[in-house]
Amino acid sequence: MKKSFIYLIPAIFLLAGCGKKISIKINTNESTVAESTTKESVKDDGVKVQHDVEMLKAHVYYKIADDGNTIPQLSVEGNEKFNDIVNKINNDWVGGYYPRINLTRTDTSVFSALLATTVMNGSTDTKELLRGVNIDSNTGKELKIDDVLKDPVGLYDRIEKDNYLADEYGEDIEGFNEKLKTVLTNPDTFNLGANDKADLAWTLSSAGMMIYMTTKGEYRERVVSIPLEYAIYGEFFNEDILRLPKDYAFEIPIGKEIKINLGGKIRTVKIEQDIDDYLMLKEIDVTIDGEKSTYEEGASYGISKASVVKKGDNAYLYIELQYDNDYNSISIIDLNNKSEKMEIQESFADTSLLNPDEFYLGNRIYTISTLGIEGRYTLDNKGMPKLLENYYNITTPIRLTTKIDIKGKKMDGINGKELGDYDIPTGTLLVPMGTDNETFTDYTTSAGVIVRIPMQGAEEYGFMIEGKNVEDVFDGTIFAG
Repeated sequence: MKKSFIYLIPAIFLLAGCGKKISIKINTNESTVAESTTKESVKDDGVKVQHDVEMLKAHVYYKIADDGNTIPQLSVEGNEKFNDIVNKINNDWVGGYYPRINLTRTDTSVFSALLATTVMNGSTDTKELLRGVNIDSNTGKELKIDDVLKDPVGLYDRIEKDNYLADEYGEDIEGFNEKLKTVLTNPDTFNLGANDKADLAWTLSSAGMMIYMTTKGEYRERVVSIPLEYAIYGEFFNEDILRLPKDYAFEIPIGKEIKINLGGKIRTVKIEQDIDDYLMLKEIDVTIDGEKSTYEEGASYGISKASVVKKGDNAYLYIELQYDNDYNSISIIDLNNKSEKMEIQESFADTSLLNPDEFYLGNRIYTISTLGIEGRYTLDNKGMPKLLENYYNITTPIRLTTKIDIKGKKMDGINGKELGDYDIPTGTLLVPMGTDNETFTDYTTSAGVIVRIPMQGAEEYGFMIEGKNVEDVFDGTIFAG
């Protein structure tokens, strides 16, 4: 069977050549592994519970650059030690044809992210440029591999002896063993997280270390993610790296069996999917602790991304499916209670789901235009997302120009307090920023003023502003399926 990897490329390319069987398999090992913390208590079952590692508030958003293209940006709240690295990411390290910021760990012990950029390599070919950003959250300084690993050479020797990674990836990645050795044993190869060719990188998550390598695909270069789980290789990691928050989440590879530590128990997880000859998802098989469940599908093109979300003694699998017109939804499965699959219309947001207590999910609306939005959620006691406030950031960076004079309210910042009436003359450039999806949209003017414009649902469909259809109020509205 041909192997499948996680590729950090647009979701449509993930499906190429995916006519194979995939299932989700969870088995429990009787052994337990304690999560290390600086201050910890021990339950009767021997599992250590942390008291001092907390999640950071990190957010990935998009802005319109001077050339009209959209580029990702990063914000990290409440820690000035991140100012320099955030400035480098936002102003120096994102760019190219398709730049991405993929957060992998954001807590008061470790901050980690993969920066991947697609650039044109000739007239038709593309190349992926990688940079792994790994920061000690306490000092703001870069983490080198020897800050992370107690015995880098020993880890490489162990992996080489096991040989399963070479069997899994060696055929597809030229020089795999040498590249792996470079990542683990030669920290001087990397300058601020990137090597000379920008084809190697590594990051940390709450489940382990992820190594990224590039390889040639049929039509373009692609990124392969190679996990080194704490549950397997924890003895080689420094204690500070193994200190985790009580609750956390992390992305897991598709088509790759991994071992993870949930509540002190080692569990084996594998996600697979059954794609037919027409590139449609037929079913998802889920085996939890030896009990297999099959979930029939039929409308989806397949799984685009999956994450494990741990909160308290419970853990949930969030599986994102992709459909026509770039539409996505999420299926939720309780890993502990083997419940039925639950469905939500939201999708993963640009900010990775890492903190079960506060995270972003995306959606699409059709109010003043077809817009992508993201809301802030928390996990309820059934593993379902619960909206924290009835306000959504607009993630589609579009510019609208008023066709008529309209009235709004000047606001004290995004979703802030009303400061008073604000007249908006014809020809005003507006960038939508936020909305409640029903009664108003907030905009930024070219002068930097935040203004709220009321809207009302039309009798049949769509929305109106001051009694007029939005197409009669704005230039630049686009409604797509």
